[in-house]
Amino acid sequence: MTAPVRRSPSSRAHERLGVTFETEGGWSLPMSYGDDDAERAAIRDGIAVADVTARGKVDVRGDIDAALGSAGGEFTARIAPEWALVLTAPGGEDIVRPKLESSSGPHAMVTDATHLFAGYALCGPLLPDLLARTSGWNPATLEPGAAAGAPIAGVRSITVRRDLEVPVLEVYVATELARYVWETLHEVAVSLGGRAAGWRALRAEGWS
Repeated sequence: MTAPVRRSPSSRAHERLGVTFETEGGWSLPMSYGDDDAERAAIRDGIAVADVTARGKVDVRGDIDAALGSAGGEFTARIAPEWALVLTAPGGEDIVRPKLESSSGPHAMVTDATHLFAGYALCGPLLPDLLARTSGWNPATLEPGAAAGAPIAGVRSITVRRDLEVPVLEVYVATELARYVWETLHEVAVSLGGRAAGWRALRAEGWS
């Protein structure tokens, strides 16, 4: 029996924008909105919003250092001394979680949180302008590679600063609020001359 393909809560909104989906790691990824060059240009020169819900997300809490030592090359967002989120490629949580569990001590808790959070990447030099319209939080207070709790569009989120060649902020929100947050972020991005971007454009610009 073929395993069901997982989808972002915002998939219908992507369909209305003419997205092309591709299956990877058990997920239906919003790969392109029909103009990869324009999507890449928005990432480099303006503002783009991308749905990265398909990322694997493993929540690690407690005495976490030993567990995180086995995360390998996966991106680890440390939110607090005793709380981190390990982010993987789609489907990667099934590989990473057992590694973290096997190396964690009795005072650490490892949980697959992939289904709990929807994720959106906000990319481009106009990121401060988008945040000025959607949050009172200043991302400059966050070091590259660090994470924090911050309000986005009036919703509590885990935010991860992922600066590449351009500013990148990944925002993770509860799945039940995902469609509202996507619609808000996309609307503001469009008002700034930006657009939605797919995984193909993101990866071409060095995101992973």
